[in-house]
Amino acid sequence: MKFWRKWHKWAGLILGVQVLLWISGGVVMSVIPLELVRGNHLIERQQGALSEQPQSVSLDFSRWRAWQWVQRPDQLALQASDFEGNTHFLHPGTGQPLPMITEEQAKEGAQQQYLGQGAVKSVTLLEQLPGEVRGLQGPLYRVDFDDWINTSFYLQPYSAGVLRVRSDLWRIFDFFWMLHILDFEDRTDFNNPLLISLAIAAWLFTLSGFILLYHSLVKPNWRKLRHRVR
Repeated sequence: MKFWRKWHKWAGLILGVQVLLWISGGVVMSVIPLELVRGNHLIERQQGALSEQPQSVSLDFSRWRAWQWVQRPDQLALQASDFEGNTHFLHPGTGQPLPMITEEQAKEGAQQQYLGQGAVKSVTLLEQLPGEVRGLQGPLYRVDFDDWINTSFYLQPYSAGVLRVRSDLWRIFDFFWMLHILDFEDRTDFNNPLLISLAIAAWLFTLSGFILLYHSLVKPNWRKLRHRVR
């Protein structure tokens, strides 16, 4: 039993660190409202009125599965989806593809949709995207604001539509979420081997603790009680 007690103490130290991280993650994720994490309070997602009314459209609609009007910072455009699922932004008068918006137009588009108190700090066109917008593909514009939570807007480079909102609240939440589920890459896998292994180890540790408790307290006291009865 001496060996098992010693093993139990060291295992408790190792597993205790992970349990502390699990609990810390739970505290952080319960304290920070999810709406603040997502940044919904920082963005105006309502589509505003078109700056100009479309007069005529030069477009072969048989080529497109769906289309809608969108307002770019510089002009009205057609957002059209083809039958392969690709999205295109077209000039309504010619039907030709529109170029990407400029950095100045990205700044203007971000400011129009931003509801916070900060000012634009920087605008960057990204080809390689950071992990905080995993799942998206470049190129995208990143517009950073100088508010107290360092808000970042990730914009669609042809329409200036906001695809993701990130802030320090989201980054803190994401860090503890990573520690909570132990998925250090995608932050989506609840069934990764490391999490399963530690969960099983924690269960076995708890079970062994009850067994040691029985041999240390319950069994000796039961023997004493039986001896007194005799």
